[in-house]
Amino acid sequence: MSLLLQNLIKLVLIFLLVTPLLTGCWDRLEIEDRAVVLAIGIDKAKPGDEKETSNATHILQDAPNLGGELIRTTAQIAVPGRIPLGAGGGEGGPSGQKPVWVLTSVGKTVEDSLMNLQQQLADRLFYGHLRVIVLSEELAREGIQNENDFFRRQPQVRRTVWMIVSKGKAADIMNANPQLERVPALYLLATLEHAREMGKLPNIFLGVFLSAASAKGQEGTLPYVELKKKSNVEIAGMAYFHNDKMVGRTTALQIGHYMAMKEINPGGYSVLQQVPDSETAVMFRTKHRKSKIKTMIQNNQVHVDIKCQVEGDLEEKSNEKLLMTKQNIMKLEQKIKKDAEVGFEKLIQQTQKDGSDIFGFGEYVRAMHPGYWNKEVRNKEMWANKYKEITVDVSMQVKIRRIGTKTK
Repeated sequence: MSLLLQNLIKLVLIFLLVTPLLTGCWDRLEIEDRAVVLAIGIDKAKPGDEKETSNATHILQDAPNLGGELIRTTAQIAVPGRIPLGAGGGEGGPSGQKPVWVLTSVGKTVEDSLMNLQQQLADRLFYGHLRVIVLSEELAREGIQNENDFFRRQPQVRRTVWMIVSKGKAADIMNANPQLERVPALYLLATLEHAREMGKLPNIFLGVFLSAASAKGQEGTLPYVELKKKSNVEIAGMAYFHNDKMVGRTTALQIGHYMAMKEINPGGYSVLQQVPDSETAVMFRTKHRKSKIKTMIQNNQVHVDIKCQVEGDLEEKSNEKLLMTKQNIMKLEQKIKKDAEVGFEKLIQQTQKDGSDIFGFGEYVRAMHPGYWNKEVRNKEMWANKYKEITVDVSMQVKIRRIGTKTK
């Protein structure tokens, strides 16, 4: 084979290899042609709301009888040119104009409702920048199987999206007007992110919730929020589930109990305690948590032993006359220890009553006692019944590290 022919073959091969790389963005979609969804709120629709639907997804005039009621979806859509680009918001468009457009629609399912919403828009809905999903408590208690299925299947939705449960209507949070942020969805996102960084909320993104809900020996949890004075959002606890239905909620302080037993750091919650044998109250703030969970089988029943260690500081004292001597510190540590053990046990008993193992004790049993699991439990529903009967012992150790720099 001549040298000329060899070079010709090489050029043809190079051309064939390079050609696919020259196609560029042949299927591109300009960002200006997208309706960027920042937040979605989902509520149960009211009677009569079915008149709003455009029936964009129904082959026949009547909607399919899927069971259940219609849902109402409220979406915050970013308005191009009005989103503030800096701290001052000088590039966020003319003053007085809202940076988001709040639209609503109804449908039988989430996708049905969003397709009806799409009929009202010129641009294609885009979920790549979706940051928060809000579910009303009323909807969550009836079951969110459809919502879980939609967001699990939607490839544009990131697993780091926050999904939360609201005490009232999700639409009210979508229409909230916070003073610290022009974009309501970003303010809600900052509230959740900063709470996680300060140790007031565990890392329960959408992906974490879906993973826990799919486990055989664990149930999922979501942040539970409440709208205050139509502008700010309070993290009021955690909503916990059995399968796809919300069965209960914790208080805000019980989030700290949950995080301590799961060894989630940093610590962020404070408790007001009275120093024994005095009338002085102090504020103790948790800084660091350690935990060890051990499961065992006793008389064919599951027993769980939890050992927790909590370290923290004294943030405040109501009476300057009382000196925090070593003896007073030891008394206070014992008082906090006893109260914490009672609080932890109450939270466990509360979830046992509702059949929701949010701590993942069942996963410990599956890992450490596979023979017992395969013979006595086998599936998620049977573990929910077993969870109500297990015995749990909680032992605490509290250490006060710092008491302040002020001395007499």
